[in-house]
Amino acid sequence: MAGKAEAAVQAVAQISSFANEAARARILGAYDKAMAFWPEPRGQQDVATSFGTTRVHTYGGGAGTPVVLLHGQSATPAEWAPHVAALGGERPVLAVDRVGEPGYSTQTAPIRTADHIADWLEEVLAGLGLGRAHLVGHSYGGCVALNHAARRPARVASVTAYEPPRALAPLKAGFVLGALVAVLSGSDKVQRRWFTGLIGDTGAGPEEAEATMRLSLEAIRGFRIRLPQPWRMTDEELRSVSAPALILLGGAGKAMDARRAEGRARRLIPGVRTEVVPGAGHGIPVKVFNDRLPAFLREVDEAAAA
Repeated sequence: MAGKAEAAVQAVAQISSFANEAARARILGAYDKAMAFWPEPRGQQDVATSFGTTRVHTYGGGAGTPVVLLHGQSATPAEWAPHVAALGGERPVLAVDRVGEPGYSTQTAPIRTADHIADWLEEVLAGLGLGRAHLVGHSYGGCVALNHAARRPARVASVTAYEPPRALAPLKAGFVLGALVAVLSGSDKVQRRWFTGLIGDTGAGPEEAEATMRLSLEAIRGFRIRLPQPWRMTDEELRSVSAPALILLGGAGKAMDARRAEGRARRLIPGVRTEVVPGAGHGIPVKVFNDRLPAFLREVDEAAAA
């Protein structure tokens, strides 16, 4: 009995959580304000998985293959607000609130490995009734998307990743140090300066940018993430990505060397398309993304129907 009790305590310690109820209220309040920038009508549904209940926000329709959006760490589906309308004119858009992240999903079991992450996302896709879907991820979400294309390819119509940290190239030492200093400082000014420098000018409106920044800062301060750190995908895993792939990278990104990441992607992912966006940081450049991604998805759909 003692062994089972100890195992249960260890499992709970590996589940992400809000720091306290006050932090939950602040984060979810900021979440709701940031989600208000999504276009309407916006729907939502909850999907049960082995790792917890997953909230999914929905928009749009049409005959195109659905697109599933996977947000960056501590960013939540609110970060997709500038992109939803551009994607939803031809196809359903489904933005997943990842289990183990600050938001309305509820984690009930530890997620320790890349296989666990793939298991979770596969259950979400199945629960949504998606036989095929385009996976689109930013930052950590880009790692999740590429990981799924390598490990659970059956439902993947295509995969797009913007700035997937470590999957293609190591994190820069300066990025890691800067992140640690900002988090440990406890200073709103220091954290804002670091966050602004990391994201760069995405072209989003100032009120929207402030809302997403406020949400991420509240999440960093008030939510304990117990998920695997971004991981390096092996050469074999990248070679196994058989779905059409688009990799976009920020030319001024501070997280990793964009040219090094692009070179590895081109060398290993069959038929991959890559672009290093001049002047872009770790944040998604709205105009470029809203131009390149719909065109890519449309082309993939047309090729599949031919």
